[in-house]
Amino acid sequence: MTARTFLFCSMGCVDAAVETSLSKGMENAAVLTLAGLCLGIALSGLLAVVLRQGSLLERCSLGIVYVAFIGMIALPLIATFAAFAVINYMPLLLVMLLVLPPAFYYYVIAKTSRASPTVQTLWRDLALPLIGAVVCIGFWTLPAQAKREMFILGELPPGMLPAALALVTFVLLLVWMFASFAYLVAILRHLATYRAYIRQLYSDVAERDLRWVDAVMVLLILIWIAAAVSLADENFAEGSYFAKELLLTLIASGLLVLNIFAPIKAPDLNIAGEADAPDLKYARSALTADHAAKLADRIAKAMQKDALYLEPNLTLQKLSQHVGALPNQVSQTLNQEIGVSFFDYVARWRIEASKPRIKAGEASVLTVALDVGFNSRSTFYKAFKRETGMTPKAYRAAHVLAG
Repeated sequence: MTARTFLFCSMGCVDAAVETSLSKGMENAAVLTLAGLCLGIALSGLLAVVLRQGSLLERCSLGIVYVAFIGMIALPLIATFAAFAVINYMPLLLVMLLVLPPAFYYYVIAKTSRASPTVQTLWRDLALPLIGAVVCIGFWTLPAQAKREMFILGELPPGMLPAALALVTFVLLLVWMFASFAYLVAILRHLATYRAYIRQLYSDVAERDLRWVDAVMVLLILIWIAAAVSLADENFAEGSYFAKELLLTLIASGLLVLNIFAPIKAPDLNIAGEADAPDLKYARSALTADHAAKLADRIAKAMQKDALYLEPNLTLQKLSQHVGALPNQVSQTLNQEIGVSFFDYVARWRIEASKPRIKAGEASVLTVALDVGFNSRSTFYKAFKRETGMTPKAYRAAHVLAG
């Protein structure tokens, strides 16, 4: 090999090393930028959104959710700007991970009900985070060299305590996976009860059904998957930055959804005990079959003659006042005598009123929807398809062909 050839090869190796170093630097800069952006979103939510929540339980539980997210976000920033603190910060992430599912569960409960958790349920739901806190303290008691081997080098130092802490952490993470799934199922069941309940009270549930909570739960699942991928990725060679960037992007999305929708107040309801079957729910009612039949006629007249369904914000309370009956009696009549919820009953009248105008095709679908009492085009489309089995456009086309 000539000196010139050796020089070119050496320069090529240097260029490749420089290019690799620059690439890693750019990727790390992207991660830090995303982390900084997420931290700003989280802090703004913690200061603005949390303080605007109604009850103390809402504020506390949502605050814990934000703090848990902040804890995850801060790791790359601490690793870059305060590397000496990483070995003591890593155990805290376990506690934040364990406390996130029950905190979000309690937030949803507090958002949709006035029911307060009992001491027993609080201890049950705090068990994992408290055990995680004990494990965290155990890690802190280890010598600095042992913590460096565990959290920086990924090796298990000699001794019984490090081995026991590693084993307990592994078990906690396994239990956390199943517990997280259980919390998500519990949230979905509670939301199903809540959404069924508000359909008995309101003719428009678009801003009350908390559909954004579904989006947050999907993002939480994706965040947990991305966190697992990121953790696994660290165990292979030098790892990549993609998993970290994906994790931070998902966290930012979840925080944005919370910042935008969490300030919206849900109806002041107490749905504890309202999930019973209708027969049990109305077991103590004094409403007779004859009275229910007469009340059903009065309700129908209120819709047919007075066109009460045209009021966009019609509620069960307003309908009850109009027909001169108690809300519980009107609700019982709708559910048992007519066989529909208040929401579906009003929507049915609105759809019937819209059909002639849809056939005529003289106004836009949105105009027709607003004129008959709906507050949005999407709600009208769903109700129309539920009642007719087709979209407004298909309904009009079918009648044009038939005519």
